[in-house]
Amino acid sequence: MKELGVLVPIVTPCDKSGTPDADGMGGVCKYMMDAGCDAIFVCGSTGRGPWFSIKQRAAICSSVKQFIGPDVPLFAGCMASGLADMVDNAKALADAGATTAVITAPGYFAYSQQEVEHIFMQFADRCRLPVIIYDIPVFAGMKLDVGTVERLAKHPNVIGFKDSSGDIAKFKELIAALPKDSSYYTLQGKEHLLTESLYAGASGFVVSLLHVDPEVFVGLKQAVKSGDRARADKLQAAITEVMNIITNTFGKRAETSTMFHFFDQILKAKGVCRNMVLEHEGDCPQWLADEAMRAVRVCDEVKAI
Repeated sequence: MKELGVLVPIVTPCDKSGTPDADGMGGVCKYMMDAGCDAIFVCGSTGRGPWFSIKQRAAICSSVKQFIGPDVPLFAGCMASGLADMVDNAKALADAGATTAVITAPGYFAYSQQEVEHIFMQFADRCRLPVIIYDIPVFAGMKLDVGTVERLAKHPNVIGFKDSSGDIAKFKELIAALPKDSSYYTLQGKEHLLTESLYAGASGFVVSLLHVDPEVFVGLKQAVKSGDRARADKLQAAITEVMNIITNTFGKRAETSTMFHFFDQILKAKGVCRNMVLEHEGDCPQWLADEAMRAVRVCDEVKAI
């Protein structure tokens, strides 16, 4: 697999009305790049991409591009409910400086594997950016099978796959099915599967909990690369503990805004940005703020070992 490393699906700082905050995005990018992350992903699910208009997505992408410069890969979410909007999103984000388009199955309607494969192929034909296929059943409403991903990988404009399905057996099967000298990216999207995926040959990972403490995740990548399995296992255990914390918060508060409140509390406490919560999402419950700070302490403790 082609190595990528740590790709950060950044949050989108904004005011309560949803106007993106360019200075806040710069703060988030600095936080991640100073920790040693390798690439940035804007307008994904963590970045609240589907909420924003095409014009806003382009402004977000442009602001980030200006901050990270020309040498850092910039991935951009082009998700939409139909092919025309997916293609229009990709064009606008390419014009704004994105280097790679990321796409999920279109939302709202239910699709068969054959149908969504055809949609992806059409998108790849019409997109001037190279394309990453993103499997995230919790939002897309379907899980891509290995055959679909393998056939899509043969398209000359499809350069990789991000797996947030949580199916490690499928992920390993895909890695084994692709040529070892491939220029194709295989990216893990579930925090508890990072070490296992990297040892299986993954190109890297893309996970939202990087916002809690990117140094822990970069340290995991480096430990695996250097062959320090004991250190990798300690860092993975801490990351899995943090994942369990946020999973439990969703058990008490199922709204997607739980994630935004969680990261908002952490990034404000660290002075990274001012806000990412919208007016309709209300105030953060104290118990949720406490859980966010507990996650930070878990990361602080493992770095001190």
